[in-house]
Amino acid sequence: DRLIQETGFDGRTQRYHHDLTGKLIRSEDEGLVTHWHYDEADRLTHRTVKGETAERWRYDERGWLTDISHISEGHRVTVHYGYDEKGRLTGERQTVHHPQTEALLWQHETRHAYNAQGLANRCIPDSLPAVEWLTYGSGYLAGMKLGDTPLVEYTRDRLHRETLRS
Repeated sequence: DRLIQETGFDGRTQRYHHDLTGKLIRSEDEGLVTHWHYDEADRLTHRTVKGETAERWRYDERGWLTDISHISEGHRVTVHYGYDEKGRLTGERQTVHHPQTEALLWQHETRHAYNAQGLANRCIPDSLPAVEWLTYGSGYLAGMKLGDTPLVEYTRDRLHRETLRS
């Protein structure tokens, strides 16, 4: 019961090949063949196109995704992920490295914060004001702020249905 072929509205045909356990192992898109590779825990580790590694996924000892990388115009581009002890995403750092020297050419980091209930309530990009979700009760959205500036506020009735947006 796996998708093996699809034809898009543009007439382009894509084909998919799975192993006996159902994992995607090969895909074809207009003659471009991609092979998908997994580790012993069935986690995706890398994909190859024309025999070259196109993307790579890495995990820590808990099995949490730590980074994804690919080559773009010869440069290694990576997104690194950080987590707290509960497994919640706490940060994403994007980096671009020089193709020969591996020197860091560019980076950007975004941090994530959670309230006492464990709900995501803040996103803090490098050099930019934080985006904050204002919630009440079990997580109903009451508004959003960018830094100290309110972006939107919601008024709700007793059943938590939105009655006014400002």
